[in-house]
Amino acid sequence: MIRAILDSLKWSTRLGAKFFWAAPAATSGVVFFTLVSQLSMLLAFFLPLKVIILLGSDGIPRYFPPAFEQFDRDSLIVWLSAATVAFYGLYLLAERIVEFGGERGSKTLLTRSRKMVLFENQDELAARAYKRHAEVIAGSVFLLLALGILLWLYQGVALLSAGYVFLVAIALLAALAVSEAFRERLEDNLAGWMGVLSGIGFMLAFAYLVIDFLFLDPPGLIPAIIALLLSRQGFNRLSSLVSDLVKQRSQKPKLDALFFHQSAFIPEEDDKKESIWTLLAPEERRQWVPELIAQMYGEPAPKDLDIQWWQTDVANVGVLHCRSPGEPSIFVKLFARKRSAYALHEATLLADPPSGLPSPQWIGATQVGGFRCHVLQVAEELPARQGDTGKGVEEIRQALLQIPPPQSLLTRYQRSRPMLWQRLNDSMLERLRIAASDSQALSALGQLRARLQDWRDQLAALPLAITTRDVRPGNIVMTEAGVPTLIHWGNWAIEPAGAGWPTKPKHLQVLGENSSGAVLAALSHELERLFERQRFSRALKLVPRIVGFFAQNTEPSATKGLRE
Repeated sequence: MIRAILDSLKWSTRLGAKFFWAAPAATSGVVFFTLVSQLSMLLAFFLPLKVIILLGSDGIPRYFPPAFEQFDRDSLIVWLSAATVAFYGLYLLAERIVEFGGERGSKTLLTRSRKMVLFENQDELAARAYKRHAEVIAGSVFLLLALGILLWLYQGVALLSAGYVFLVAIALLAALAVSEAFRERLEDNLAGWMGVLSGIGFMLAFAYLVIDFLFLDPPGLIPAIIALLLSRQGFNRLSSLVSDLVKQRSQKPKLDALFFHQSAFIPEEDDKKESIWTLLAPEERRQWVPELIAQMYGEPAPKDLDIQWWQTDVANVGVLHCRSPGEPSIFVKLFARKRSAYALHEATLLADPPSGLPSPQWIGATQVGGFRCHVLQVAEELPARQGDTGKGVEEIRQALLQIPPPQSLLTRYQRSRPMLWQRLNDSMLERLRIAASDSQALSALGQLRARLQDWRDQLAALPLAITTRDVRPGNIVMTEAGVPTLIHWGNWAIEPAGAGWPTKPKHLQVLGENSSGAVLAALSHELERLFERQRFSRALKLVPRIVGFFAQNTEPSATKGLRE
């Protein structure tokens, strides 16, 4: 751990040296004006305290600097107020110069590196990293200056603050060395930890000041005020400095590739962090899957349990097929962290599914190694290998058309997400004009825009059904009797019946046998999907078909088929 921290500090020093060598004027200017900004803000907070003290006094207090005695009280109030405004203005000016210098310096560095575009938003990343590193350098200088001033004005506060920082550093290093769990918690919320620790340090300095004034021999009120402000700013800067160094280190592969000639961009992987793939490895799953099944079923897992990988079409979700002779098949699904919302959405539906939903039986949800895990069961033992599951796609689509969502589920869904007819709007159709290459396309768009409200009303009048984008052969399991079951439900939605169906004529012909309104839902949903993917030309081809639907079905009663 200590070696890793030292390596990080060495890399940060090397990066700072690169900045000074490649862009000396810009880097020096950014560091200098960052320091000016910090000091100006400190003075802009300090001087109003003197003004408040003067406003509450009849004259100039004796603990003010002797140089102030040559001024009249009212004149001094005016001058200190003007100085406060001036220092705040200097702070704003310095911040603008830092922003400008950061952009110029990063561009100079990128130009000198003479590399191709490596990744998206690399200029913005370079500018942020350059400015952040300048703030780290300026913050370090500020801390040294603050410590020097404190040693001069208020030695007790300086020694207390330095001792506190030293003891906290030792304690953190020791905890990081012995506890992996603590390290993960610290990494996940570093800013929060640093904020709390800096706050405690400031409160200790404040408590020492109070005790010193009550029972000991303080150096004076003005040094105490300066010490209080410096300790507050110092702890804040130290907290920001640590957080900024960690942020810089997390972007090391990108920054090396941007600023160092010999470095290519190779994304760094943290092998120490566990992922679902380490848990799904054969030797690992043999350990935790039987324990999980015993926990879920309340009895020991079969000794002859066979645990095999089950291939699906969903990324970042691992599925294990657990078989035991003569017993129902069990599916264990492990979700990567980026799929947490997907897992929660699936659990919402499957924990209390509508009657007839072509899904496995819900056993329960838990966490394994910090990852969300679902346990599902089908009615019988499935073969280790499936045959043709493509024929189950049509059956599942047909089944979903016939399942009305329960009112409780519908209410929760509508409170959370907009419906199809609410997502269709005039701005969508206006943008499709970009791809219109002839008068016929423009005319069809104009007709659809004129009937936008009618279009939305007819969709809103359709019965609702559950649909999902995961109805694909790779996500379907077939029982021995040929009954299809869909094992992924993370993308389910409630839409007008027919939404999500393929829009090829042969598919729409089958759908139209249920209801002509379902065809409108299918075309409308497909148009939205193509629009979101910026497939404007393909989306435009659907517009005449939707307009033609209105021409053939001029009465709203034409959409009653499914509802009846």
